[in-house]
Amino acid sequence: MLEWLEGTGLAVFVRESSSLFGYTAFLSLHAMGLAIVVGINSAIALRLLGYAPSIPVAPLLKLFPWMYIGFTINAFSGFGLFAASATSLVENTMFLVKIAFVILGVISIELLRVKVFNRDAALAGALPPGAKAYAWFSIFCWTVAIVSGRLTAYPNFVNSLLGI
Repeated sequence: MLEWLEGTGLAVFVRESSSLFGYTAFLSLHAMGLAIVVGINSAIALRLLGYAPSIPVAPLLKLFPWMYIGFTINAFSGFGLFAASATSLVENTMFLVKIAFVILGVISIELLRVKVFNRDAALAGALPPGAKAYAWFSIFCWTVAIVSGRLTAYPNFVNSLLGI
């Protein structure tokens, strides 16, 4: 199935096209989507951790749809990048770690939205218990996702460190 995916028109285009709309565009969109998701998420998490206390918490709820837009950009561009080299990526330890922490990162966004922002107290300015833990969890997940994603380009180095 992975070989079939690598043979699709999209995968061949992303992998082999000399056009700026090929690999370069997909990678750029992936970086922009990541900047939107992680940037907004980090700003919200830092506010929950006590930075910029003059910024009210309630209006930050309006930023969640923007994180979903950023994630959607990431999902589509990431699928194109994955399709281009699916067989090697599924054997890449850091890629698997990245995917696991992206999933956890998305879960952390939902936990923030449901457990912190869907509370009347938070919207009134008082943070519910656990808000800081959710913020730290979110920062941790996205940090590991970014670092492991970057390390997917160096599988031999990572495997030598891990003794694989």
